[in-house]
Amino acid sequence: MNASGNKGRTLERAFDVLRTLENARSPIRLSEVSRETGLHIATAQRIMATLVGSGYAQTSENGYTLGPVALAQAHAFVLQDPLVKAARPVLTELSDSTGLTASIFVRSGFDRILTARVEAPEPMRYQFPIGRRLPLDVGAGKPLLAHLTDEELQEYLEDYPGVRLASGEHQTSESLRAELSEIRESGYHLGVSERVLGTVSVAAVVRSARGEAAGVLNIVAHDDTVSVDTLRRRVPEVLRAAELIGQQI
Repeated sequence: MNASGNKGRTLERAFDVLRTLENARSPIRLSEVSRETGLHIATAQRIMATLVGSGYAQTSENGYTLGPVALAQAHAFVLQDPLVKAARPVLTELSDSTGLTASIFVRSGFDRILTARVEAPEPMRYQFPIGRRLPLDVGAGKPLLAHLTDEELQEYLEDYPGVRLASGEHQTSESLRAELSEIRESGYHLGVSERVLGTVSVAAVVRSARGEAAGVLNIVAHDDTVSVDTLRRRVPEVLRAAELIGQQI
């Protein structure tokens, strides 16, 4: 393998370690990093030492966590990202007009990440910090999933194991494919008790000026404060807001 190939492989391993630290909910031991990444423990140790030295990771007696540089980069992303900058005033206006929490998610592989959020006057009852990573097959992830290429969608659904939604409904590969087809036709997704029991949401893809799916805009509430019918009447407003953001990126 040439020098370029070695460098690429090293970076790939470092990203694997960082992703493992990101997914951990508490400090993680080196042996766990090795197991999760499939790296030899000596290799994991060398990579971790480099990450600690550069501030991307930190260590304590309980194990390793992400370091402060990760937070600094997240802050820089929020300041620099065109989608976030374009979305902020639109999210504020949408939340003011609907009285609901409004958010932007972007796709990362087969996940979505929350990049901007404006809480409603009566905020959601669960914590949802910027940077939270969630799957694509529930809630606001579905419009992003619906706009994958045919090849990407086939890859995703090929070994899809299904999922039990918060409502108790079992979502299969076949039912998900049918729902994604409807989302492509309508341009939005109305979700009821999918990820969290008792929540209702409307989500629409934000398309850039080039027609690419840049992210997804959604509004969400608890069903004891907003009915499904009331939320359905907000669909045109959500679609207009998504279009307005897209025109600016």
